[in-house]
Amino acid sequence: MNGWHRFGILLLCCFVVMVCFPNYDSMGWSFIGITVLGWTIALLVITLITNVFGLNRVEWFNRIATLVVLLGVLYTLLWHFPQTDKVSPINRLKYGEYPTKADVNRGLKRLTFNFDFVRRNVGREENYKNQELEPKKKQETTQKAPLKETTDRMDVTVE
Repeated sequence: MNGWHRFGILLLCCFVVMVCFPNYDSMGWSFIGITVLGWTIALLVITLITNVFGLNRVEWFNRIATLVVLLGVLYTLLWHFPQTDKVSPINRLKYGEYPTKADVNRGLKRLTFNFDFVRRNVGREENYKNQELEPKKKQETTQKAPLKETTDRMDVTVE
């Protein structure tokens, strides 16, 4: 396997963790970006070292290097991926809280985008029908009391 295969494994691991554990906020996207950047640099260094020493022709070394990269990426993602309830994904797995079908559906829904826009009214609800991330709060309507009519009059004369 070469560096492109390892980079594909990195992106696949990030996608799987984001889909299986969808309880992340905006910090989740930042974490994924920084993780991909850091591991891409690490993959470039590993590929450079293997090419300089000619280890890229040794098949068993390539498999071990790919396995080490896979385990390192999963370790980074599962231990440090930020969740809204402050419980890391590895702790969820350790205590038997495996991703359910509802979690996977919610994770896939978070990664989709509705391209069916009506150009004239971009802010319509119909444009975001599969983007609902949090349940909507019902707005309470308050009725205003009718104004009292004043019956007292003042007669003012100015001299």
